[in-house]
Amino acid sequence: MKVLLRSLITAGLFGAAIPAFADGIPAKPRLVVLISIDQFRADYLTRFEDLYLPPVSGKKVGGFRYLMEKGAYYPDAHHDHVPLSTGPGHSVLLTGAPPYKSGIIANDWWDRATNKLIYCVQDDTVQIVGSDSKIVKASPEHLKVTTLGDELKMTTGRQAKVFGLSLKDRASILMAGHLADAAYWFDPIAGQWISSTYYFKDDKLPDWMVKLNSSRPTDVFYNKVWDFSEGDAAKKRLFTPTGEYAADVSGMGTMFPHKVSSKSGKPDANYFKAFTTSPFGNTYVFNTARELIKQEALGQDNITDILAINLASNDYVGHAFGPDSAEMLDIAVKTDKELSDFFNDLDKSIPGGLGSVDIVLTADHGVAPIGPMAHKAGLPGGSWPKKAVLDAVNAALVERFGPGKYTADYSEPYLWLDHEVIKAKKVDLAEAQTIAAKAAMASGRTTDGIPALYAAFTPAQILSGSLPPTDISRHLALGFHPLLSGDVLIVAMPGVMPSDYPTGTTHSEPYAYDTHVPLLIAGTGIRPGTYTERVSTLDIAPTLAFLLHVNQPSGCEGRILTRAMLNDGPRGK
Repeated sequence: MKVLLRSLITAGLFGAAIPAFADGIPAKPRLVVLISIDQFRADYLTRFEDLYLPPVSGKKVGGFRYLMEKGAYYPDAHHDHVPLSTGPGHSVLLTGAPPYKSGIIANDWWDRATNKLIYCVQDDTVQIVGSDSKIVKASPEHLKVTTLGDELKMTTGRQAKVFGLSLKDRASILMAGHLADAAYWFDPIAGQWISSTYYFKDDKLPDWMVKLNSSRPTDVFYNKVWDFSEGDAAKKRLFTPTGEYAADVSGMGTMFPHKVSSKSGKPDANYFKAFTTSPFGNTYVFNTARELIKQEALGQDNITDILAINLASNDYVGHAFGPDSAEMLDIAVKTDKELSDFFNDLDKSIPGGLGSVDIVLTADHGVAPIGPMAHKAGLPGGSWPKKAVLDAVNAALVERFGPGKYTADYSEPYLWLDHEVIKAKKVDLAEAQTIAAKAAMASGRTTDGIPALYAAFTPAQILSGSLPPTDISRHLALGFHPLLSGDVLIVAMPGVMPSDYPTGTTHSEPYAYDTHVPLLIAGTGIRPGTYTERVSTLDIAPTLAFLLHVNQPSGCEGRILTRAMLNDGPRGK
């Protein structure tokens, strides 16, 4: 019966068979590929489904629809933490640990030791490898838990190969982990792949990567035109087709067609920003992934390897044009085609084809509708000037404690006080935090004068468990680290965002447009089907740990998605 079931499930996979079970334990895949599409909301799967490739056509598989119909599809998957940003969102995927354990509480946070903002993968003790550009030196130093790749490395005596690949350093590093063979990310100044001496202690990239960089694969996209590919009929479903609220990235314009170029007449930092804010950025990432698989011989033996890929261009496009734009529709459709090509190449290059590969597709967060657009249309939304809130908080503290500069900064979702000033003035910190929270709430209004903030909580409220028993409170608690988080945790009203985004949009809040992301799993040991129970992105790591026969990562608190396991019963007969 089990053999028959496996045969039925793998129909259409070019004859690839899922490896047999032994004593009720699923066989391990040769390769795990986790693909995180940056800022890809769950509704994009069904909203544009008719424009995607079919699940299987002849001898080729499609992209999204292949995973939705031939894998386990979870249409109600959510992130459970705050803030909904790239660093925290990627840190949970292969750790199963929310920020209160992982230490990745935001993209940036205030460092009390240096009295300045620190970046989530910043590590000044390492050096950039592969470029002389003056950019952030990065490593997984701030990640306080292990990843699935770390556990796999320990289980296999370092024989397994683990890689991370993304245009963004924080995505690549936080998915790959501490023991990875390498994490690669994009140098936006030089326009090539780089890493750090954390991974390459000899200060040298592998020869194949040096050769790839030397060939300048990004240059072939210079002066290319990105145009809408789906016709006028597809545009009728769009809420913001005119580009009125879009941001003009690197002179590409706010409406199609977009020329990916620069004023200098040659590839430069301005061009690379435009290039990454287009579907061409994803093409570059997938082409590099193919070369990495080939050169590092991933999936070629019986020891499972891991490749974690982030597609950051979708995020850049979403920020600039919004979730209801022609650009977002177009890059989603083009991503589907890229996925299809990549899956078909995996089927050819990995022994056993797709039947011996586990593919997980998800996202680090969603995105809010463009605030001013939403407000104009009569929807809840808008923007709030964070400087006005900082000024009001400081004024309230001055009134209570006397002259001084009490506020340090605001970085979503935290407002930070200057503890040195508070200490020097012998001010009670808890009292200052309470005053700051009340002042923030009183002053937090949108540019249209309506209340902008839902709540402002202090560390004492969170740590004492005195928050109201709501979904928002749960998100806040899972995101709060007692040693790292800020003095006031600010939650905006639904649809409202900081005024750093007068055009375009952003993400960060504990609302469905930010928390609701895709979760698709296909391959070895997976029972295809649509599973409508609510699940968490924290569930990815323990599920994969079960399939790989390794220990769950150290901070893991998700659960195994047992309904999608081909055999979820006890060992043996």
